[in-house]
Amino acid sequence: MLSPICPHDRHALSENESGLSCAECGRQYPIQDGVVCTLDHPDDFYEGAYENQTRFLPRSEKPWHAWPLWLINGGYPWTVRHFVPPGATVVELGCAGGVRYFGQRYHMVGCDLSFLSLKKMEFYERRIQADAAACIPLPDNSVDAVVSSYFWEHIPPSLKPHILQESRRILRPGGKIVFLYDVETENPLIRRYKYNNHPLYNKLFIEGDGHLGYQRPLENLALFEEAGFRVVKHQGMEKTWLQSPSAYTKLAQFGTVGNRLFAWASRLGQQPFFYPYTAFMRLVDTLICPWLPADWARMDLVVCKKEDE
Repeated sequence: MLSPICPHDRHALSENESGLSCAECGRQYPIQDGVVCTLDHPDDFYEGAYENQTRFLPRSEKPWHAWPLWLINGGYPWTVRHFVPPGATVVELGCAGGVRYFGQRYHMVGCDLSFLSLKKMEFYERRIQADAAACIPLPDNSVDAVVSSYFWEHIPPSLKPHILQESRRILRPGGKIVFLYDVETENPLIRRYKYNNHPLYNKLFIEGDGHLGYQRPLENLALFEEAGFRVVKHQGMEKTWLQSPSAYTKLAQFGTVGNRLFAWASRLGQQPFFYPYTAFMRLVDTLICPWLPADWARMDLVVCKKEDE
């Protein structure tokens, strides 16, 4: 099991009866319900706010058993599976309730601000309550991949370079990052409402979800490259009027003539519509969206590789 380091002075921690301690600075880090707690103070906004868990486990790694991973969460688990080999050591930032498949396939380290979210993730080998914007408390060159879904858009742009520096520090040579995140969009549907009522757009799409890190797709790619990563894959998604049901729920609150249509479309996230609609969206994202402008994407899925020193 990968041992954490002290987030204050980056020295190795040793285990004792009460948890972990740093011989250099003397700080103590308790372990509660299997979670290493390194935060000085909890974050009230995120504590317990995101506990969603991806529960699907394929019967085997054969494509006809594993293919539902391509449907789930914009293909995030499928992409990680493709680029990160089994048995690798993987850190998931902002892991919420975790991905059970990752816990079965990899040596997983979950890193999140929320203790309640981490508490439910017994299937990850190590769970650390930490602020990745300050420090990812793991040793240099100790992991094979850093992954995240819907984490990056919560990070203010001024802090993103430091998180990428931390990710690069803990990655082994040739290690990868796989990030799925929302972006500042010029999607033909959403931009009509964004510019007609920008305060409401900010309230629903940014402030309400803590999306302080909304940036355009190419702005994020530039950050990855400036941090010493090479972009291996970039897939912009939801470039058409076909959107996740959560987006339709927000659009229904704009009080326009289309609010009834959006209210109905928000039910596409429920049974019996969920699986066929999700499959249709994934096909559109795969076959049509690559031909549309990058700024039309509402979500981006990016894979980057750590370049040699």
